[in-house]
Amino acid sequence: MKNYLRIFSIIVIIGALLAPSSLFAATKAKFYYSGWLPYWKQQPGAQNTALNLEKLHEISPFSYEVRANGTLVDKLKINEGFWPAWLSAVHDMGIKIIPTIAWFDGDGIHKLLSNKKTRIAHEDTIKALVKTQNFDGIDIDYEAKLADTKDYFSTFLYGLAIRLHPMGKTLSCTIEARMPATSRLSYTGTPDDYTYANDYAAINKYCDQVRIMTYDQGVIDVDLDAVKGGNDQLYAPVSDPDWAKKVLTLAVKSINPKKIMLGVPTYGYEYQVTLNNGILTYERLRSHTFVQAMARASSTFSTPARNNAGELSFIYTTTTRVHGVSPNLTWNLGSTLNTILANFISTSSTQSTRYVSFADSESAAKLIAVAKQFGIRGVVFFKLDGDLDPTLWSIMK
Repeated sequence: MKNYLRIFSIIVIIGALLAPSSLFAATKAKFYYSGWLPYWKQQPGAQNTALNLEKLHEISPFSYEVRANGTLVDKLKINEGFWPAWLSAVHDMGIKIIPTIAWFDGDGIHKLLSNKKTRIAHEDTIKALVKTQNFDGIDIDYEAKLADTKDYFSTFLYGLAIRLHPMGKTLSCTIEARMPATSRLSYTGTPDDYTYANDYAAINKYCDQVRIMTYDQGVIDVDLDAVKGGNDQLYAPVSDPDWAKKVLTLAVKSINPKKIMLGVPTYGYEYQVTLNNGILTYERLRSHTFVQAMARASSTFSTPARNNAGELSFIYTTTTRVHGVSPNLTWNLGSTLNTILANFISTSSTQSTRYVSFADSESAAKLIAVAKQFGIRGVVFFKLDGDLDPTLWSIMK
């Protein structure tokens, strides 16, 4: 079966290569569409993407991670199996291949980048990778950075820029979403007191494109929580268009809009929700692809409905109560839930109320509309895993 799928994917791409070039000229627009191919769903992701390549301008295999010493780990095994032929065919179609290097260890990032010797060695390693593999560029996704790392990270981006740009390669930078400080759940002090690990001015200067991760919103925006949640609806979206507007409003003040790519989710989350003494607690239990969320709704006899964040959502109850959810995935909010919804949410120690909010093609279309409203470069989907809403491809115009 695996060999069949690999052959099928390659045949699809070769067939596309033989199609009239006018077909692709007609579908390519100035508004850019890109997406991440995750290594943990590489085969279905590659197969589904192969059937829709004419919609995309760039593809980013989510493939590399970083060891503590700055060397790279190829989680995708990009030189094995069907990948070399697949990527070569995609590249020949004029679609850029810009793999992502991901790192989520803030302390490790600081230690490596604050040391001139190890930072330069890391920059050289990345340059060699791009050159050897003939990639069109590289995407840097270094998350959970410390505020003290800001200047070192900027220097690192400068080092990559002076290595990649003479080769005609693209430096893409994926960064966390930033919203007004007063909207943050954990906000204390004044806006001037708030420090960040990403220097927008430096990122604008050195990065050719800037991908903003406008997803995993949850309940971090206290203003939107107060307006949209806790009254007649639960509210913990992956990405509300109103939140995306806040993020872009800040970003375009410092970053050239023509460099910005808006991150658009293709997935969702399931929460365990409790209400006690006017406090609503959301505990994130797991992520769901679109296919998984629809299957969960079917198995619990639930009907997903459009919520006031523009996503699909549903509520169900179960006798399985989850205990010991990480504090990092737990949020407490004051609530004024109406009687009907409050009665639905369990206060039992054995029964659990679950809330699922997830993205589909309609929610993606709303985010694409926001991106076009701001005149930015385009959107980048996280993630192209084969389990996304199948109608998503039809809205890429």
